[in-house]
Amino acid sequence: MRTVFGFTLVELLVGVVLLGILIAIAQPAFSSLIAEQRLRQVSQQLRGSLTLARSEAIKRNESVKVYGRDGAWANGWCVEPRANSAGTLITACTATPIDTFVAPSATTITAQDSISEISFNAWGRTASCPRFELETQSMGDSCKVCLYVETDGRIVAKTGACDSNCPGSEDSDPWAGACS
Repeated sequence: MRTVFGFTLVELLVGVVLLGILIAIAQPAFSSLIAEQRLRQVSQQLRGSLTLARSEAIKRNESVKVYGRDGAWANGWCVEPRANSAGTLITACTATPIDTFVAPSATTITAQDSISEISFNAWGRTASCPRFELETQSMGDSCKVCLYVETDGRIVAKTGACDSNCPGSEDSDPWAGACS
């Protein structure tokens, strides 16, 4: 007597149906997870570029600027020393930037108060408290994080929309999930 191993067509169809049900149940959770990871990645990249600009300003003993690519932060950003020789605003990355980043299209980056650039002086400080609101969508929900650059140059992240005032670093919260 020979034993045959394998699945019948009915067993295979039941397995496929159960797999489809599990995927349908898990899909919203994975969508939110992917959106949060996308937002976290862009947030960390912007934070890293701002930190690099601050440290380069201190190291070079001259101002270093971070500005939106092609005049819009949603396109990404560039980190470069000073303005050009004429002192005018730079909007396109030069041939040798310190750092550049092209933002993914699924993430919206909005500079509050319509700032076009951030300048760190030779001491690593800024003149104001620039704020960036980063947003992405997940299953119709909005996921938001706000990055603040304090006047002493430290970068603070808070989940949710940006406030009108600049919080202290003691007000920052650990990443608690940006999707509502």
